[in-house]
Parts: sequence; structure tokens; C-alpha cells
Amino acid sequence: MKITDAQLKEIYAHAKESYPHECCGFLLGHFEAGGQVRRVRRAANQNTERTDRFVIAPEEFAQAQFAADDAELDIIGIYHSHPDWPPIPSQTDMDSAWDEVFYLITSVHEGRPLNTNIWRLARSGPRRFEQVSLEILDENELKDTE
Repeated sequence: MKITDAQLKEIYAHAKESYPHECCGFLLGHFEAGGQVRRVRRAANQNTERTDRFVIAPEEFAQAQFAADDAELDIIGIYHSHPDWPPIPSQTDMDSAWDEVFYLITSVHEGRPLNTNIWRLARSGPRRFEQVSLEILDENELKDTE
């Protein structure tokens, strides 16, 4: 999956602001060429009971889909943070995962974003996540691909 440095910094800022709770949001873009993020869209974490879970309201999913449609983009992924935990999918992540969608997980340790990994459900075999390579582009590279 491809994302710009500026977009990744947006996610890191959201993760830092949300700590010690998980942040969450949408990755809007195109699935072609391995997935290209064009926009990052924050979502509000509706889970107020636990710091290690996120819940996005159905209305917010609908709003993100409308925004994507208006921009001729798709929701290609969901991002969230793992406070004081590695950027690997949890069982909760597995239970709610959708086929074809990218999952960007950022670990946040003591309020500082540290590592980011991209995951996707395996296309064959047992239900499991596979790690996907992350390519960080600068803004000029993004413009060159438009």
C-alpha cells in the first residue's frame, strides 16, 4: 500500500491526540497498483469503556462512503492505533475485518507513535491476516501518479 509522509503524519497526530485510547479513521483512495491512499479521514472512536478497542458509528461509515464517492475514491482501508501494544492485529481486529480492505495499525508507546504495519485478510486458506508492504511517498510522487 502507498501513503504519503504527510498522510502518515496525520494519522500519527490523531494517534497521539487520542492516547491512551485508540484512534480510528478511514483511508480513501484506489485499490489499483497495490492500494494508493489519496485522503485520510478521521473518525470518532465511539468506545468509551475500553482503551484497547475502537468502534466507528454506522453514520460515520456512511459519511465516509459519501465523501469517497463524491471524490471518485473508495474506502480502501481503516486505520487505528494500538496504545502501548505492537502494530499487529488483535482477535477483535480479526473478528471485524472485511475482505480486500487494508488495515493500517500504528503502535503508540507512552503517547508517541512508534511503528506502523499494514495488514489485509489473506485471499486464500484459513482466515488470517497477512502483512502488506508499506511504501511512503512524498507529495511530489503522489502528484506524479495522478
